[in-house]
Amino acid sequence: MIDEIVDRIVQFFSTGLVEKIIKAFLLLCDRFVNFILSLCEGNNYKKKDETVDVLYTSCNFLVINKKHDLLINSNDTKKVIRILKCVIQAIVILNKTVQTIMRKQFPEYVQDNLTHDFYFAHRLDFATSGILCIPLNKNACKEVCQVFEEQRARKYYLALLRGHTDFDEEVIDIAIGEDVRFKDTSKKMCTILEDELCQNPRRSITKVLVLDRGYYNGKPVTKVLLRPITGRRHQLRLHCSQIGHVIVGDYTYSLKIDTSPPRMFLHAFRLVLPNTIENLDIQTDDPFTEKALKYKWKVVEQVNSIANAFDIIDSF
Repeated sequence: MIDEIVDRIVQFFSTGLVEKIIKAFLLLCDRFVNFILSLCEGNNYKKKDETVDVLYTSCNFLVINKKHDLLINSNDTKKVIRILKCVIQAIVILNKTVQTIMRKQFPEYVQDNLTHDFYFAHRLDFATSGILCIPLNKNACKEVCQVFEEQRARKYYLALLRGHTDFDEEVIDIAIGEDVRFKDTSKKMCTILEDELCQNPRRSITKVLVLDRGYYNGKPVTKVLLRPITGRRHQLRLHCSQIGHVIVGDYTYSLKIDTSPPRMFLHAFRLVLPNTIENLDIQTDDPFTEKALKYKWKVVEQVNSIANAFDIIDSF
């Protein structure tokens, strides 16, 4: 009930003027917090400058490896609810975004005519890490947006799912729509299987290929490669949840909230963008190896190797 009231307040005040006031307020709060921290930690305290991990750059595109739990834009009002729940946490989240970090790191790429400073042609959820392609000019943006709209982009994600799947390959074809309980916020989506709650459902298809089965913190987990054929909001998270294997750390779609994982284990692993300006095929390192997860994740059965996984998932 409180969340719904706060969401409505946020929507009512989501105007350009209020946005500027909020940004100014956050700047003042940020400086105040830094001052308090300097008193707590002594004069040696210094705020660490954040940077984005660049995977590829050219005159047309900048491709970065987005960190998890990071917003794309500074004025994402869907996260402003955090201000009202925890002011200090909101300052950290809202004042540190891909946009604000890049504005400091790459001032030469800032587009003064854009509200968000950069051409963000596609998005990743706040909790999702991985590849984010940012066109550097209007023509490149138009071309890439068309690729996404025509579903010619090939996107591959890595995820750790709760439980051991009883399949090695799966195609999930379940329509996704707006959850009427969160209609005004888009905080949560739903599938057509929840008929009385699902509004304006659209066909949604996700391919799933099992890579490994094992255990994370002693609990059964399956590592998968996901390829969304369509691009609905929360598609991968919702589809995995609907087949009974929620993504580890996905608090939104878990039946029981699990606060033990440090993040949601969903990562945009590879992105292929065929276009007339400059074909792109970018891949990151695997963030979900045993070593990367400090051996809290242990493989007991390898089903498919990543080296062969892309060809396999494309074939079914």
